[in-house]
Parts: sequence; C-alpha cells; structure tokens
Amino acid sequence: MEKHIFLLILIFLLQFPISFATSNETDKEALLAFQNLITSPTHFLANNWTNNTSFCSWFGVTCSSRRQRVVALALPDLQLQGTISPSLANLSFLREINLENNSFHGGIPYGLGHLPRLRVIAVQMNQLQGSIPTSLFQHRRIRLISLAFNKLSGEMWEGPWYVPELRVLDLSNNSLTGIIPPSIGNATKMMSFYLSGNRINGNIPKEIGNFSRLTKLYLFDNKLTGSIPATLFNISSLITISLAVNSLSGPLLLDEGNILSNLKFLGISFNQISGHIPSNICQLTELEVLSISVNKITGKIPRNIGCLAKIEQLYIGYNPIDGTIPASLGNISTLQYLYCGNSHLEGQIPHELGKLSNLRQLSFSNNYNLIGQIPEAIFNISSLEKIGLSSNNLSGGIPATIGLYVPNLMELFLGENQLEGEIPLFITNASKLEVLALESNFLTGTIPTNLGNLRKLQGVFLYNNQLTNEPREHELQFFNSLADCRMLQYLQVGSNPLNGVLPNSIGNLSSTIVNIHIADAHINGPIPTGIGNLSGLTTLNFEGNNLVGSIPFDVELALDCTEENPESRITMKDVVKKLNNIKNTFLEM
Repeated sequence: MEKHIFLLILIFLLQFPISFATSNETDKEALLAFQNLITSPTHFLANNWTNNTSFCSWFGVTCSSRRQRVVALALPDLQLQGTISPSLANLSFLREINLENNSFHGGIPYGLGHLPRLRVIAVQMNQLQGSIPTSLFQHRRIRLISLAFNKLSGEMWEGPWYVPELRVLDLSNNSLTGIIPPSIGNATKMMSFYLSGNRINGNIPKEIGNFSRLTKLYLFDNKLTGSIPATLFNISSLITISLAVNSLSGPLLLDEGNILSNLKFLGISFNQISGHIPSNICQLTELEVLSISVNKITGKIPRNIGCLAKIEQLYIGYNPIDGTIPASLGNISTLQYLYCGNSHLEGQIPHELGKLSNLRQLSFSNNYNLIGQIPEAIFNISSLEKIGLSSNNLSGGIPATIGLYVPNLMELFLGENQLEGEIPLFITNASKLEVLALESNFLTGTIPTNLGNLRKLQGVFLYNNQLTNEPREHELQFFNSLADCRMLQYLQVGSNPLNGVLPNSIGNLSSTIVNIHIADAHINGPIPTGIGNLSGLTTLNFEGNNLVGSIPFDVELALDCTEENPESRITMKDVVKKLNNIKNTFLEM
C-alpha cells in the first residue's frame, strides 16, 4: 500500500513541472498575441519583448515570484497603436491591466471581465469603441474600472450590478447612453464615481445614497432629469458633487436636522433647479465652492450667507434671485471669486465687500437695479483681477486713486451706469489692464493721453459719454499714446463730443486692431492717409462726423474689398453685438 502511494506521489512530482511549463507557455503566447496586434513609433515592444529573455523580465510585465505567472501588465504612455487582443483573457492570474494614454482602438475584449483575479482595469485616454463588457459589472473582485476618454457607446448595463469590491468607476467622456441603474447602489464600497461627459438620461437614483464611503461624484454634462436626491448630503465622506450641465429640476433640498457634511465642492450650474437657496445651507460648513448659476432659483440670497466661512468661489448669477446683496459676504475672508451677475439684485453694494482681501474677481453686472456709489474700498483690494459692475444704475465718480492699489487688475467693466466725473489719470498705474470698459455713462473731461502705459491693453470701450478733446489741442492726442499698446484690438470712442482732428499717428496703431468706432464724435478734417497701414482692420466707423476731403487710396482699396465680399461687411449693430460677446467672455456665468 505504501509502495503505491509512493508511486502516485512520484508521478505527480514528475508531471508538475510539465504542467507548470505549460501554464508559463500559455502566458507567453497570450502576450505575444497581444504584441502582434499593436505597433508603436519607436518599435519599443518589438525590441524589448524577445525570445532571448524570459517574458517575466519584459518591460511592463510583472510576474508572481511563486508561480512565474503574469499578474500585471502596465504599458501606459507609450504611443501604442492597434487593438487589445482577446488573448489577454488567457492570463488567468492577471490582477492589473494598465494601457492608459495610448492609441488603442476597437473594443474592450469581453473576456477581460471573466479574469477571476482581476482588480484593476485602466484603459482611459485611448480611442476604444463599442460597448462596455457587462461582465465587468458583475465582477466580484474588481476594485477599479477606468475607461474614461474613449469613444465607448451603447447603454449602461441595466441588469443587476454585482461589484461588491468596486472603489473607483470612471466612465467619463465617452458617448454612453441609457440610465444609471438603481442596482448600482449595491456597490457599497464605491469611493469615486465619474460619469461626466456622456449622454446618460433619467434620474439620479436615490440608491447612490448607499455609497457610505463616496468622496467624489461627477455626473456633469449629461442629460439627467428629475431632482437631486437629498440623501447625497447625508454621505459624510462626500467631498465633491458635480452635476452641472444637465436638465435637473426641482428645488435644492438639504435634509432637515443636523447634517454631518465634509462637502467642499457643490456644482449644479446649467440646470433647471428652482426654489430658494436652502435656509440651512450653513450646515455645509466645509464648503469651498458653491456654483448654482444658470438655473431658475428665486428668492433672496440668505442674509447669513457669511456663515460659509471657508468659501473660496461663489457663483450665483443667471438666476432670477432678487433682494439686496448681503453685507455678511464681507465676512468670508477666504472668498476669491464672487459672481452674482445677470440676476435681479437691487439696492447698494455693501461697503463690507471692501474687506475681502483675497478677492480676485467680482461681478454684479447686468442686475440693472444696483444703485448708489461703488464702495471706494473695493478699489483698494490689491488681489483683484476683475471688476464687473456694468449694466446697473450706479452713480457717483470713479475714485481718483484707482490704479494705485489694484496692481493685478486686468478687466474693468463699469459701462452702462450713471457714473460721472473724469477718467482718473491713475488708471494707467494698473499696468496689467487688458480691458477698459466705461461706455454709456456720463463721464466728462478728456481721454487720458497716457493710456499707452497700459501695454497689455486689448479693448478700450469709452463710447457714449461726454468726453471731449483738450481745448488747446487741435488733434486728438490720445491716439499718439495708444500706438504703444501693441495688443490693442478694439477701440470704441464714438458718441462723444471729442471735437478734434484725427492725427496721422492713427496709422501707428497695432496691426492687431480689428475694430475702430469713432462715429458721432464731432471729428473734423480729413481722413489720415496712415489709416491704410492698419492691415488687420475689419470694421471702421466714421459716420456722423464732419470729415472733409477725399478718401485715401489705401482706405478706398479696403472699402472696395469689402464691397466685393459682402460677408465681410459688419454693421454697427454687428459691431456692438460682437463687442458685447467679447466682453461677456470676461463675465463668468
């Protein structure tokens, strides 16, 4: 009996190396089949994966030290091209596959979802097409699925999900359709869920509230409808909720009672959210970014909004919100970006906003009903890069010291108000200024002749004021200085009683200039011949002046070219519309 047992053991030991070798050969053949379907500009794999060395030493291949079986295949960022071979499904010990940031096309082999030991599949940033293998959504050991930035299509699988170990699911920036299945709530260990940039419709399932470990939820830029589940705000681990650019509706509701929230980012802009800003929003004590712009939110900004003591970015604009600007905003010392434009706010701008020492961009444009003077303290915030207060009913003058204490100011929008007085000479101390928009006010005095100090200036919008020329000067001297602004594109000084002659130095303006508007400005004398030097000019408006003489030959040629190409003609209405669009690029929604 003992002799028979000994023989059986001996036979097993003799066969084991054969079986071991066969398994090794299977892995090698799978890798070679994979290699045969791909190329690279440097022929890196062809030179590295050779029969002269063990496949366990090949670049990107990791083997188990015990069994000499492939456990990981990591080939990111190698400019690999081709398709992913189904042979990889024969690597039965494979735990991780990482092919991100290459140029693979074709589909994801269905068999990868059946690899019993697979933990990680990362093939983001390729050109993969087709549907996602449903086997990946029923894998009991998978922990990370990253298929983002491909061309995957088809519906998300609506069958029962069984991924009990899944921590990260990134399907963003594909062309996926269908709904988010409620059974996704079974993935109770989910920590990061990315689905942005697809075509997913339907509701956000309330079962996502089962993700007790969730930290990041990115569902923006889809076609989601319905309301935002209040249960999301009960997930204490959640840091980011990004739901912008969908068709979500209903009110934004936080559950009643105490909320233990660590939420730092809440983005729901570009939806159809209605109702008021929740009165208990102060329970989101860790919030750093609140973006609710472009919705249908009504009511008033809570008077105690200053309770969000850690907020850095606050975007409320493009909602029919009314009432006054809460003074408590001035208590948020961390605030850097404040956008409350295109709403129905009224009353005065609180002087408390001048205490926001870290503020970089401020916009209350297009509220139309803000009144009173602009608090002078705002112009003392040295960190400010943009001030947007256009299209309101603000009065008073622009502080004479403007420019002295805002060294980082790049955009100043004060147009379409009731501002009076002169344009302060110190404005040229704001050496980073790119856009100066003071149009449609009651400004008097002269256009500063030192605007050339603003070397980064791209747009000057001073039309429709009461600006005049220096009485002792015959020519409009500010043109001489503007010749130093080599990035200037738009010069709008019409509808002012300038009372002067165009200097020939107008031809020294930057070749980047595309639009000049000096209509209805009481301009006398001839059109300078130098204006023909402005090769990039597309629109020149001199109508409603007292010009004499003939049209210079170069300018006439330009006009003839315009007549031959009707599509190149731009009316003043087009100019204003275009300028408004340009200005709006500086106004955050």
